[in-house]
Amino acid sequence: MTYRLPPLNAFRTFEVVARLQSFSKAAGELLLSQGAISYQIKNLEEKLDIVLLHRNARNVTLTEEGARLLPVVRSALRRLEEEIAAIHAERQGGILTIAISTYVATRWLSPRINDFLRHSPGTVIQLRHGVEDPVPGPGGVDLAIRWGQGHWPGFAAEPLIGSPMQPYCSPTLARRLSQPRDLLALTLLREEPPFDLWEAWLARAGLAAEAPMYALTISDSNVRVRAAVDSQGVVLADVLVAEELARGSLVAPFDIALEGWGYFLLYEPALADKPAVAAFLEWARPPVA
Repeated sequence: MTYRLPPLNAFRTFEVVARLQSFSKAAGELLLSQGAISYQIKNLEEKLDIVLLHRNARNVTLTEEGARLLPVVRSALRRLEEEIAAIHAERQGGILTIAISTYVATRWLSPRINDFLRHSPGTVIQLRHGVEDPVPGPGGVDLAIRWGQGHWPGFAAEPLIGSPMQPYCSPTLARRLSQPRDLLALTLLREEPPFDLWEAWLARAGLAAEAPMYALTISDSNVRVRAAVDSQGVVLADVLVAEELARGSLVAPFDIALEGWGYFLLYEPALADKPAVAAFLEWARPPVA
């Protein structure tokens, strides 16, 4: 049997009364008279042919049927509100979904996000954290901020931050390092393969044939940097450790660096004209020297 649903406002009134367990409190929240609230609930029950509430002297409580219906009503109202908000956001500036690691989000995007929102009012940003997935594409992620050397077949990749990789450690450990070979006696804080570059750096330092004595693999870059601050080892990191360098909690014991690495804005060319994507690219691109 198909029922003709009562007006949406009646369900909204039911949700408020059920939440506050009071006609008078619901009247105050909805700016209606208590009589109007009571009438709407009674009318809703009659149209549904379901008793939703028990009327008591001091409050109202849900019937078994009312308790069953309430979460459905809440879900429907919330879904409707979210979709209306999304429509308005798309009209104003669009929804921008960015795939970004927590490391870059914390150290680069977070301090700058309000500046972008002022630059592009109305844009709603959604962040998806990951190193490789998801990738940009229609119906999903709009763009990604990826670390690498700029080679992602099928995608446009624009340089964002040049980021040579070099060792950093606490001042305590730095006192034990007078030459690159001394690193081999300390714990090297590694990334998960294939992202770890310690072998490449050791080769760059003339130590290709040498094997480090200790290693600790930590997949989370923020945790890896923290481990270096805590003197647990030496981390191979990029320019996003600038805050630790400024505080003096990390130092660079050697000037030997792996060049050619950095962070890139990665997106499908077909998405470049999407207003929110175009606005972010315009805002994020480094100024032309």
